[in-house]
Amino acid sequence: MDNFDNVLVVDADGHVYEGNIDLRPRMPEKWRSQAPIRMNDNEGNSRMLLEGRMWSASQGMGPGVSGPMTEKARGFRQGMVDPVARLKDMDAEGIDVAILFGTQIALTVNGLMSKELSAVLCHAVNDWLIEYCSADKKRLLGVGLIPCQDPPAAVKELEFLAKSGIVTAMLPTNVYGLNNMGDRMFDPIYDCAQSLGMPLSVHPQTGHDGVPGVSGVMGAGSERLRKYVYVHMTAFPFELMLSMMHMIGEGVFDRFPRLRVGFMEGGAGWLPFWAERFDEHIEKLAPQMPDLKRRPSEIIRGEQITLTCESEETGLDRVFAANGENTVMYASDYCHWDCHFPYSVKDVIDCKDLSFSQKEKLLNKTAIEFFKLKNLPQPNALKIARQGWDNGKAQAANA
Repeated sequence: MDNFDNVLVVDADGHVYEGNIDLRPRMPEKWRSQAPIRMNDNEGNSRMLLEGRMWSASQGMGPGVSGPMTEKARGFRQGMVDPVARLKDMDAEGIDVAILFGTQIALTVNGLMSKELSAVLCHAVNDWLIEYCSADKKRLLGVGLIPCQDPPAAVKELEFLAKSGIVTAMLPTNVYGLNNMGDRMFDPIYDCAQSLGMPLSVHPQTGHDGVPGVSGVMGAGSERLRKYVYVHMTAFPFELMLSMMHMIGEGVFDRFPRLRVGFMEGGAGWLPFWAERFDEHIEKLAPQMPDLKRRPSEIIRGEQITLTCESEETGLDRVFAANGENTVMYASDYCHWDCHFPYSVKDVIDCKDLSFSQKEKLLNKTAIEFFKLKNLPQPNALKIARQGWDNGKAQAANA
């Protein structure tokens, strides 16, 4: 453990709750009546009323977060909306730098039917997130929102984000279910991101399905499943697998050889299998992917693709052996129900399958390179967190 005291920890995927913020003052006056409204659905779940419907759905196919949970499920923490509280929680968990994704609006906005409203909400959320991160610009780094259903507007927002210190922009796994992320309609976004040197980050979601081709961001398996437990198990990894497959197969990484894309919050253990399966398919079906110029496994092992892992995930040694040690980044998922706050960093440190150097790459080096991070703080959070971990052990021993 002593070796880790001087290790900087970068959380590649934490979250804020921008849906709990009144965005109306940040929106043009004519759009303020269309701002999201927080309310409870008929089952008592907190939901968002936006564009005339409740997001995310609690009932029917593909529900969002709903249903009974055990006492191990994490709840809301004030750090999701208060950066000062967030910094304290980062110290408790051992995180020096947090890459901050949104939640309610971030996972919804690319499924809105109105391109104009999507662009307005993206800019309003980005404006709030930049203000949130200003509490400590070295430790709090934002993930911008872009209206992917309107690529010209997305390019405009990307240019704004690059000037504002945002380190990456979020991509959905699809737009309206039919527009998968390898579609050429998104090429202006990829071209702009490559020119700016800004990585993009694909993030899945649940419960935001709509009408294919009209609205929504579809989740794999959600059209067949009614319980949230099954929807969450399938949608997060499967949607990343689909997005990666389509972007590779449709030649995105060949058309834009300097583009970097992260695939977030779906684990990493599936990657060697997926690379191998993809390679097998091009042996006989390559004519169906005329824009693919390299073997998929070569692209996956290269510098353009990176994933995040679950903190408790085992088998990362096999992922590193198959795909290289610069493949995976640590992520806390703070503070969604399935995160392991405040012990996610401890999970990595206590892992038996990885060497110290591999853990160091997982905790910071890969993220620093992927996001091109500069002006970083001195490592300190792990020293603070260890005190809390040790106290926790002592309290458990005396219980």
